[in-house]
Amino acid sequence: MQSNVFKKEKKMIRVLMIDNEEKTLLLTKTYFSRVDIQIVPVRTILNAWTELEKGYLECIIIDIIIPNNDAYSFIEDVKKNKKFQYIPFVFLTAKGLTEDRIKGYKLGCHSYLSKPFDPEELQAIVENIIVKKKKFLHPIIKNYLVLKEIRLKLNHKYRNSFSNELKLTLSSQEKLILNQILIGKSSQYIASELKISKRNVEKYITKILDKTQTKNTSELRALPWDLM
Repeated sequence: MQSNVFKKEKKMIRVLMIDNEEKTLLLTKTYFSRVDIQIVPVRTILNAWTELEKGYLECIIIDIIIPNNDAYSFIEDVKKNKKFQYIPFVFLTAKGLTEDRIKGYKLGCHSYLSKPFDPEELQAIVENIIVKKKKFLHPIIKNYLVLKEIRLKLNHKYRNSFSNELKLTLSSQEKLILNQILIGKSSQYIASELKISKRNVEKYITKILDKTQTKNTSELRALPWDLM
């Protein structure tokens, strides 16, 4: 029976499953298709990275025993990657060794499931992960969107006032000197480049600082010039 949790979902939920046994992948994919969860099956770590790069995944199901690869190392690498580090994962294992489970839990494993496993139990684990993620991420996303809207409004306001002021008050010579300052050139270099005295360059710099309400060239460079 399809869970009520997913009845209102518009997009197919994607779950990456890494297992060397093709039969296990096929059976799991078929079972989960009944509850609108897309199992993305791969048999190698290389293919797993390819699928990770394609788009958002709700969680990862990985067999602890993968020939020529280390499942633990893969998860460690995922956790180090800023794009994927928050994806929860479940270990499938034929092993019953306590030390293996402890190692997995230390990596942040959500759950262990011994093979052969009951697909209904795996479904319950995956759905529980998704529900917890939604509860955890909802307030974070909401706050992020609010802050983003505020930042856009402020940037728009600042962009207009800042750029208009500079266009109105900076002379062509001041603009030339400003460009040199922004790329890190010294007063001596600017004087030589523009063929004017260093003292005059410093006078121009003082005027630019006054007009931009900055104390020194470091503050001047720190202004949001990308908004111009």
